[in-house]
Amino acid sequence: MDWLEKKLQYLEFLWYQYHMKIPVKNERGGPLNRQIYEGLRNDIVKGILPAGTRLLPSRALAEELGVSRNTVLFAYEQLAAEGLVETRTGAGTFVVQTLAAVRSERGSPREGADGMAEHLSAAAQRIVQTSASVTTEWDWRSAPVRYDFRHGEGGDERLSLRVWTRLLARRARSLSTDTLAHPSPAGAPALREELANYLARSRGVVCHPEQIVVTHGSQQVIDICMRLLVDPGDPVVVEEPHYRGYSMCLAASGAKVLRAPVDEQGIMVNVLKDVSRAKIACVTPSHQFPTGAVLSLARRMELLNWASQRGAVILEDDYDGEFRYAGRPIQCLQSLDHSGLVIYAGSASKMMFPSLRIGWAVVPESLVETFRQLRFLTDRISATLEQLAFADFIREGALDRHIRRIRKRQRRRRDALVEAVHRELGSRVELLGTSAGFHALLRLPDLASDRFPLLREACKQRNVGIHSALRHYDKAPAHMELVLGYASLSEENINAGIGRFREALDTIG
Repeated sequence: MDWLEKKLQYLEFLWYQYHMKIPVKNERGGPLNRQIYEGLRNDIVKGILPAGTRLLPSRALAEELGVSRNTVLFAYEQLAAEGLVETRTGAGTFVVQTLAAVRSERGSPREGADGMAEHLSAAAQRIVQTSASVTTEWDWRSAPVRYDFRHGEGGDERLSLRVWTRLLARRARSLSTDTLAHPSPAGAPALREELANYLARSRGVVCHPEQIVVTHGSQQVIDICMRLLVDPGDPVVVEEPHYRGYSMCLAASGAKVLRAPVDEQGIMVNVLKDVSRAKIACVTPSHQFPTGAVLSLARRMELLNWASQRGAVILEDDYDGEFRYAGRPIQCLQSLDHSGLVIYAGSASKMMFPSLRIGWAVVPESLVETFRQLRFLTDRISATLEQLAFADFIREGALDRHIRRIRKRQRRRRDALVEAVHRELGSRVELLGTSAGFHALLRLPDLASDRFPLLREACKQRNVGIHSALRHYDKAPAHMELVLGYASLSEENINAGIGRFREALDTIG
């Protein structure tokens, strides 16, 4: 009987090896007992080991796998704790019978069901429809090229990285239980105090610290504003072309989008004269995205008068207003607002580096409390440690010095781009929006917008990355437009990249 029992156990083990493939050495590694447990668990859940299957005795499995018996016992005990197996005295360990009934009730997927898509809310379905035609902003990461004119990059963080890491470490060493307690959803008081002072002297913002709400970047400000002010069907004004982050939030809210064209002086306010009940107008007056136009003073006053007469709110996205290369930075639209109509949005990611997710909203006093409550509902608070370090960065003058250095460096890169485009492309193109920010708009009047894939491939063959402005339009322009970001390229690479771009352009006529 002993010989027969051992023979049956060995045959059982061979069946296990064929069907289970217990990953005693799997790719993830980890303790052997955990690997055996995971291998058995996966096969039980998948049905490879059906209900009622008798597992090998722990001693036999340990001997065949070359591990201690305690290692196998741990795996069996964990499976039993999760209710996947049961031990019957004198009989062995078996996969529980209830799993068979559960699998039978669950059945197979219904025909035509596309995962969880049928469970999406109306807001989520609108987002999917809006984003279906939008190429991901980060597709360059999957196939990087040497001369990539991608936009969205901020200032060169290396200039102040040592100072930032020192301040961050200093704050980390001084943390206490009081510091780590739940802070206000409006943000750390120290940061709001410093931001109020900084924004007043650098951007002309008129506010007190209680009007500032700290967020995870300016995109969260946009999202909160749409939740706060817009119901399905409400008219909302956006620039045309515009930053696509607005489109996604507007799609979720179900708003009726009204598009106001942009010319060399910014949004054309006169086209809004017949718009009587818009809830909010979303603008980028200091450096329109993506055209780079600066909203003239006359139009700023015209826009404020329009909002006052219609009872509308203006969302001012000042995403890179500090970086102006001709004269002093233009004061923000909020500085002209005497009626509490403007919500001002800013972000540290353009000033410092993209992964520093600190943004802020300067909110009219009548909306502050509701804005705070909605901020709390969204995700409660931002990371306290980074907020306090950024407050120190402002208070000790490091941010002002950093901005001056970035402005000086990016002016050189802007100049290199302007000179290279003039030299290599001449009258074949128009270069717009070069007075501020980290990008310019390249317009190719003689090239249809639908030829962009052909030009992109020709550029890719020359190690050049280009990015179409088409995604920022609701209605595609007849001619091709490119958003040329230069913040992450040296002057040498800008010159070389534009030269190669000209070669690619020549190949397609």
